[in-house]
Amino acid sequence: MPLPKLSPLQSRLAASLLASVMLLLLYFAFSSPHFAYAADVDSILPEDHNHERLLEPPFPDLETDPFELRELSYEPEFLGFDRGIIGRAPSINEPTGLINNVPVTPNIELGQTVSYIFHNASLFGQKSTTSAFLLPPSLRKRNLIEEDFDINPRDELGDTDDPEDQKLKPRQSSSTTFRTLYVSVNTCIQPEPVDNTTEILPPQLQLYISQSSNNTNPGPGNSPQDMIDLVEGYGLYELNATGDVYIGLYGKNDTAFKGVWNAEIAASIDAPYHYFHNISNPNLALVDSDSASAFLLADNPQKFDSGNSDTGKWTSSNMPFVLFASDANDRSMLGLQNSYCGLRMTSERKPVDTGQTTSGYQTSLTYKLQTGLTKRDESLPNQQFYIDGLTENSEYKATLAIRGNSTSFGDNIVGGGGQVFQMITFRTTSDSNCGVIFNLTFCDNVAYSVPTNPNLNMSSTDLANWYDTGASSAYVFFNKVIAQIPCDTTSSAQYSLAANCTLCETAYKQWLCAVMIPRCIDFSSTETYLQPRAMGQPFPNGSFLSPDLSAANQTLATNGSRVPSIDSGIGPGPYKEILPCDELCYNLVRACPASMGFSCPVPHDSTFSTSYGVTNLSESEDANLTFGKVTGRWSRPEVKTKGLPYRHVKLQQKLSEHLSTTPPSPGSSLDESGKS
Repeated sequence: MPLPKLSPLQSRLAASLLASVMLLLLYFAFSSPHFAYAADVDSILPEDHNHERLLEPPFPDLETDPFELRELSYEPEFLGFDRGIIGRAPSINEPTGLINNVPVTPNIELGQTVSYIFHNASLFGQKSTTSAFLLPPSLRKRNLIEEDFDINPRDELGDTDDPEDQKLKPRQSSSTTFRTLYVSVNTCIQPEPVDNTTEILPPQLQLYISQSSNNTNPGPGNSPQDMIDLVEGYGLYELNATGDVYIGLYGKNDTAFKGVWNAEIAASIDAPYHYFHNISNPNLALVDSDSASAFLLADNPQKFDSGNSDTGKWTSSNMPFVLFASDANDRSMLGLQNSYCGLRMTSERKPVDTGQTTSGYQTSLTYKLQTGLTKRDESLPNQQFYIDGLTENSEYKATLAIRGNSTSFGDNIVGGGGQVFQMITFRTTSDSNCGVIFNLTFCDNVAYSVPTNPNLNMSSTDLANWYDTGASSAYVFFNKVIAQIPCDTTSSAQYSLAANCTLCETAYKQWLCAVMIPRCIDFSSTETYLQPRAMGQPFPNGSFLSPDLSAANQTLATNGSRVPSIDSGIGPGPYKEILPCDELCYNLVRACPASMGFSCPVPHDSTFSTSYGVTNLSESEDANLTFGKVTGRWSRPEVKTKGLPYRHVKLQQKLSEHLSTTPPSPGSSLDESGKS
């Protein structure tokens, strides 16, 4: 189609318009250049460490200076070098970075603050792939699953034309996004007093926490921040953190002291690296002690295991607990008793890395410590501790602890800093004619002090074997009688619908061990429930009781021991006995056939007070406390002396004859006739 033919006037008008448009384009091209300014672009927030710059277009905008996107701060400028090569000169006050479950051990001068930072990248990093073998009870019911970080649809990578999607957004700046952080401290060493005669303790360290970029070195006089004082060398601060966490550890300046603090500080997103069980139950009880040793028992560790009923987990593993002990007059551990690190550094008796054995760190007293797992309730494992080499009539402090998380210890271990329980105190006895025995083969529930004689130089093991052999030999006569009872028959043909031969055997064994292995207490004890024994016998040093007590020697019960063979074979001299519980006899009568002739006391008989006692126990406890089966209260019972003596019909004569014979020497055995 041919173009329309313009008139001369129209041609001149079109040429003028075209020239005007071209001039206008040239004007805007030179008078309005396109530059980018920092004020035109949202800056990257300091708490953003998620590299959301990946949301930018795949190709750089050559018209935009990338360095203008940085927040305003001092930057050195050298021609030919960019910021990534030059870096930034570190500041003197720049905090040290902490890594999840990795402790650091600073030395802190008097008046000094050491600063740390737990970075946002670590806070929202991957949690440990292994959980603690034994979590602190405060975390047993807590949900420790990974937090669900909600992602805005615009945070997802992909092609989009929405200009809002191209802006840099700090994902972790939301107030609803946080993670629990545990910051814990153990004091290992503390300053010493300038004056050695002072009883003032050094000040406790202070822990400061800040989440503000305006306070990256928290400490005295700074803000905003939170502060806690360590208690007996331990501190734990738990917070819901949303970004970088700044930490300060400060030691007060006190001119009355010299030296430094040495501490262990750690941060964890899994569980507290250090832990102190701030509960009234110390999880440890003194079973009994003598003049040179003590026997202690830890509670069932399964109750700290989130309800795990698998006893094999504990009986097949290493001992979960360790024990720290010191003389009560030792002041070196004061102010550090809640710190595993402090106990490890200052206790006279402590474990080593390979387990609870003789320590190379002992400072004054020699000792021997044995430990082992036992089942005292026929199902629940308990760990026991035997400490030897103690001083008579002295007070000691003992603390139960868990090394690491009971299976692992140290760096990169959840709970690797250890757990500590409340401290207890115990006292050794003044007389040396009572000795602790435990780990008996036959009377396996016996673990307490029994009559002994230091002149015989019998070890605890030899003494235990002597008593255990005597009890097991006496049991032979009972076996002959129970063998005549039709035990392996139908339930309708058995002697009782409520009991059987197995219950009878157990009841008789418990009664026999209680009466043949008396529980011994110092004769000097004034407790009214105790029964004096062997008052007519000389003490191991050859001395006798004062003449004003001679009148008490006229009765058979007070002149000798309950079992005559103890006086002839051991010769302990005067002592006092915790009487066995009368329930032992009642259980025996209920469990065994009536044809065996067992009978128990009736009220108001005048001789019961020398044979049995009545314990003051709740319904949940039992009388086995008197012979070492520790349940419930874990204390010596208060005994009332009312009732009748025990009487046994068919076996009494044979058993009495056997008990009156001189027991064999340690290590020998008895035949079934009862003679060595």
